[in-house]
Amino acid sequence: MTKVLIIEEQAKIRKLLVNAFKKEGFETCDGIGWENAIEFAKENIYDLVIADMEVKPQVGCEMLKTIKLFNQKAEIVAIFHPKEYDVGHMISSGVYDCVLKPFLIKDVLHIGKKALEKKKLADKVRSLEQIMDMDKMVLQQKR
Repeated sequence: MTKVLIIEEQAKIRKLLVNAFKKEGFETCDGIGWENAIEFAKENIYDLVIADMEVKPQVGCEMLKTIKLFNQKAEIVAIFHPKEYDVGHMISSGVYDCVLKPFLIKDVLHIGKKALEKKKLADKVRSLEQIMDMDKMVLQQKR
């Protein structure tokens, strides 16, 4: 089952996001704030991380890089106010895509699903590459 981590400081919004992803059939924890984000990323493997960037830009980008380090194959969707963060910088920090504030839950869900489609395709490509590598090794051993 697809696992989603939601990082959101505001309990009301966090609950809305968690419920939206659960309603779509995704496995998600009950959401967390930034103080626990790194710990959750170290202890669990997630396919998708939804992160509301309510921290200082430098801190937020470093935290996303750390989360990506522990969940290398996870896709990240960042939510932020355009005056606080630069989209280009966010993408270079390992973010799949961004949702600008104010936002609609359905927009976050839509982009999250697109990120998961990309991840699924990337996983298939990796699997095919591994199969091709194994086939090459078998062919070389037969020669």
